[in-house]
Amino acid sequence: MKICIVLSTRPEIIKLAPLIKILKENKVNFFLINTNQHYIKIMSDVFFDFFKIPKPRYNIKAINKTYGSFFSKTIENIEKILFKERPDYLIVQGDTNTAFAGCFAASIFNRKYFENLNKIKIAHVEAGLRSFDERMPEEINRRLIDQLSDILFVPTKFDLDNLKKERLLLNKKVYKVGNTISDIIKKYSPKIKSNKILKKLHLKKKQFYLMTLHRPETVDDPKKFKKLILAFNKLGKKFNKKFIFPTHPRTKKIIDKMRVGLVKYVEFIKPLEFIDFLSLMKNSKLVLTDSGGIQEETSLLGVPCVTIRTTTERQITIKNKTNIITGYDYKKIKAAIVYFLKKDLRPSSVFGNGKVSELIFQKIKILDKKKKKIT
Repeated sequence: MKICIVLSTRPEIIKLAPLIKILKENKVNFFLINTNQHYIKIMSDVFFDFFKIPKPRYNIKAINKTYGSFFSKTIENIEKILFKERPDYLIVQGDTNTAFAGCFAASIFNRKYFENLNKIKIAHVEAGLRSFDERMPEEINRRLIDQLSDILFVPTKFDLDNLKKERLLLNKKVYKVGNTISDIIKKYSPKIKSNKILKKLHLKKKQFYLMTLHRPETVDDPKKFKKLILAFNKLGKKFNKKFIFPTHPRTKKIIDKMRVGLVKYVEFIKPLEFIDFLSLMKNSKLVLTDSGGIQEETSLLGVPCVTIRTTTERQITIKNKTNIITGYDYKKIKAAIVYFLKKDLRPSSVFGNGKVSELIFQKIKILDKKKKKIT
């Protein structure tokens, strides 16, 4: 069994790390392709180092300024690599441009060179998520990846139902396994608890709000973004809590160009190391974010989440009342904060029990044995 894993971005590296560790421990023949979609060290390289992930065998230097330039070079290069390496499986995670490029390249390769049993089996980790908002590039990516993949690893029953409605269970292997982020949270729980980030930032437990914003629809319009920051400052004054805002490098550039003025209750800080960030999240009163993954992490840690978007693909968190979507409306954000101030959330197990990666590996092993018997 030979496996190719295509990855690049922070969430892909983090969520695939426990699976990669299991492949190493079981001496599986695998290799990594890094598309360098996230080319800034703080957003990718540091996570390769932290999780002790092997250096990618292949690094693609694609121009990331436009979708067209990134996809054309990345897909072409991955196809060439697949022709050289001939893996049995190709694994992608999530809904990034990298994940779609890897999946699409394997699909093209299969149509060109192989038929039936000899083709590369494409496995999608974190399948079935839907925001039903096709204005989001990620929504298009995740739908197409699910359509092209042969093996779908689905986090929750909610996501499985999405696939059923789209009739994507036919001629595919589909498994409800949980989300690999649960493996990470469980493994690093002791380090999260003993971390000293609160002391370093002079913060007290549950006496601050954590904020992360980075999506283009949130930060790219300076007027809209400025209005949002001023709204958070106003909310900070009202609730007498500071908003701690680790800023994505791209977001920081936009903030630097804006004339926000004095925002006493919003504190901009540099991006944090992984455990520092999880510890800050665990000890915050609540988290306000436009991130998809953070909606899962807060649920696993038992921290209330307010999603500053109009849609979410992590709809199970809404159903379980660990997350509220507010859009960009001041009154709705305020109401969500008031709601959660009265609640005492407990960590949720909806995304898994910390053994998701092992389950994924076992499913692939079983499929590989069956494939060998047939051939």
